[in-house]
Amino acid sequence: MIPLAIGLGLLGFFAMRRAHRFCHAHGYGPGAGYGWYGPWGPTGHHMRHGRRGRRRWMLHALLRRVDALPAQERAIAEELDKLESRVVDAKGHMRDARGDLSAVLRSSSLDDAALGAVMGRVDAATSDVRSAAVDALRAIHGILDDKQRADLADLLDRQGRGDWFRGGPYR
Repeated sequence: MIPLAIGLGLLGFFAMRRAHRFCHAHGYGPGAGYGWYGPWGPTGHHMRHGRRGRRRWMLHALLRRVDALPAQERAIAEELDKLESRVVDAKGHMRDARGDLSAVLRSSSLDDAALGAVMGRVDAATSDVRSAAVDALRAIHGILDDKQRADLADLLDRQGRGDWFRGGPYR
């Protein structure tokens, strides 16, 4: 009986070692880059994609709720990428305007002309973001059909309650 217990113990030990090597070789387990919780944990690949990956996931969830086709999803994602690039450009212009504003504030007296130039740059960046958002909304409006637009509008109306994503317990 003792040799049988020793044999089963050794068999289990070697099976565990093999499973451990397999997990590390194929990207599973604590030492293989995912962490204790696997790919969905705090260090997994979902977190490595950062904010952009979460936005894509949320966009996919939203478009799934309005029954968007894959071609519509791609077109909407492309429009949102264009919007994001224009917003990033505007943020760069705002960052430059911040340096000019700090130079205006450093001077002994407030120069109205320099302050007006800084505020003009801020207004130009803001209007660029506004026009980019209007362009994106026009394009997305054209991509969706009437039922999808109505569903999207309903989801936006309910957004304050937070149930557009979760759907609530009784959807």
